[in-house]
Amino acid sequence: MDDAQLKRAADAAMLPIVASLGAVGVIGAHWLPDREGNPVVWIQVQSEAGRVAVQSYSWVLPQVQAMLMRLNLAPELVLALRLEVTSVEAEDRLFDE
Repeated sequence: MDDAQLKRAADAAMLPIVASLGAVGVIGAHWLPDREGNPVVWIQVQSEAGRVAVQSYSWVLPQVQAMLMRLNLAPELVLALRLEVTSVEAEDRLFDE
């Protein structure tokens, strides 16, 4: 899978990921490799309390990995995935100073 195919597959997975995690407050998701090129999925919730809750659920990462596997991302890429959770509340405070 080349980089363009990888980006399309990862982008295609974001909407189903948000839909499947919506019940726990997830309102957005995006795929962004880190500085070393390792895969990172960022999911967004509304509040900091929601962020803490979602981070405490041990099943969230396997759920995201399963959705990515269904879209034919390479298993070694999916297993190397890091999941980050952010909140609108925290992002709004970045610009309050």
